[in-house]
Formats: sequence, structure tokens, C-alpha cells
Amino acid sequence: MFIFIINSSSGNGKATTFWRSLEKKLHTENVPFKKLVSTSTNETRHFVSHALKTNQVRAVGVIGGDGTISSVIQELANTSIPLAIFPAGSGNDTARMFNLTNCPEQFIQGILHGKTTCIDLLQLNDRFGITVAGVGIDTTIEEKVKHASYLPFFNKLGLVSLAYLIASIGTALTFKPFNAKITIDHQKQFVHHAWLIVCGNTTSYGGGLKICPDANPTDGQFNLTMFHGINRFKAMTRIFPALLTGKPIRKNGITYSVGKELTISTDRLIPVIFDGEIIQAMPLHIKIQPHALQLLLTT
Repeated sequence: MFIFIINSSSGNGKATTFWRSLEKKLHTENVPFKKLVSTSTNETRHFVSHALKTNQVRAVGVIGGDGTISSVIQELANTSIPLAIFPAGSGNDTARMFNLTNCPEQFIQGILHGKTTCIDLLQLNDRFGITVAGVGIDTTIEEKVKHASYLPFFNKLGLVSLAYLIASIGTALTFKPFNAKITIDHQKQFVHHAWLIVCGNTTSYGGGLKICPDANPTDGQFNLTMFHGINRFKAMTRIFPALLTGKPIRKNGITYSVGKELTISTDRLIPVIFDGEIIQAMPLHIKIQPHALQLLLTT
């Protein structure tokens, strides 16, 4: 039996439209399934947890975005039950990383006959995530995008990254950099005048912004990108434009590291963006959980 979680609010209602097509194909193929049209994280987790206890679940499918995926992996982490993703959110960074299909017919064939791969997860305090944990200007940008009047327009065009670019420019004019103490694999350092500290299991967030261009979710380590130590003018004219290229930046103001365990404490309370969701989690303790999730490759 397959379990499907549909987030009706994902992608301004796209998830519901996609599900209608998927449901018809599931009936055509005589595939046994149960579904939940989810309205909350708690409802999703309870539904998945209860289903897993039956020992009859072949896979759990998510029709939604990275936030819905995040709810599900809290239950699937470190189990043998694979996750299948049909991208129907705004950012869809997880689906983009693994080149997952958005074709209903191909998705059904993928869950029935596709291969699985074992990927790493980030564990932030007691919470699991697939993509990125970020501290700094990105959380402010995310808040602006989520409440922006122009987001539905860009979402329909498939240009969510432009919504993030608009929000980034406005935020960069007002954001106050912070200081942080970090420890990477027991090596301590002080980060002065930080704009952004991002720990990535995958390469991108924010609808495709490659903030950790060398990240690999199967190598047993995270990639850390720190944007720090430069003034506002240089940040806006040199670093922010360079980030949009998606390539490693070899300039003063950007530091790259890798590791398996990270702690971060900041000189003021700053929200954290984790798999596209904004949470309050300071101080942060992040570690890599190697091979913690089975992912169905519906490519």
C-alpha cells in the first residue's frame, strides 16, 4: 500500500490539481493507497506515523513542497520506507536537486518500478531536514517572499527565484550583520560581521539559489557557506550578484568549509530557515546523519 500526503495550499493550489491526475492514474493501475489532504504538520505526522505501524506501507508520497516534505521525513528518517516526491510547491529545491519528475504518468511509473537511493539528512537539534539550514539575512528574505503580493504571479510563471531576488535587494539595504561563535568538528572560530551562515546537505534553496554549490547529499558531510566581514556596499555589488551564478565564489567575504557537526551561537536572536521553514532554534546544533533516508528516484 502507498500513502500520499497532499498539501492543498502548496503552489497556490497546484498540489490539488496534480493530485486529481495522479489519483486517476493510481486507480487505472489498480494501485492500493490511502491519502491525506493535510492541513497541518501535526496532522501529517500523526497520519504517517499511524500508517507505518501497520507494516503495510510500500512508500510515502508527498504532493507538495519542501515544507510538506519536512513534515514527512520526521517520521521516515532512519526507516526502510522510501519517500516519493511530486513537486508542487513554490521552491521545490529537493525535487530539483534529484531531478524528480513533475509528470503524473512518469511519477506513477517511478513509484511502482523506480529505484531508490539512500541520502544523508541534516539533524538540527531534534529535527531532520534534507536541504539547507541558514542563519542570517536569508530568514528575513524568506519572510518577505512568503508575504509578498507578487509571489503568486512569479509562482505561476515558474520564476520563484525572481521573487527571492526582489526581496533580497530590499533586505540587503536594511539588514544588520551579526557576530557568531561556531564550532565545526570541535574546531572553534569567531565569525565577525556575518550576513549569512548556511549549512547545506544539498546545493540550493529559495527556488534554486545555489548557496552550497559543492554539496553532495550522499557524501556523509555537510557544506558550510559563510558570507561575512565586508561592508554593505561590497555585499550588494560583489557578493549578492555572484551568489546568483550558482558557482563557488573566490572573493573576500565568502568562506567555504565542510564538516559533520556544527554549533552556532549568535550575538542576537536570529530565526533559522530549515527546509524552507522558519523556526526559532538558537543556539544551533547541526550534525549530518549519513544514509538516513530512502528516496525514490522518479526521474
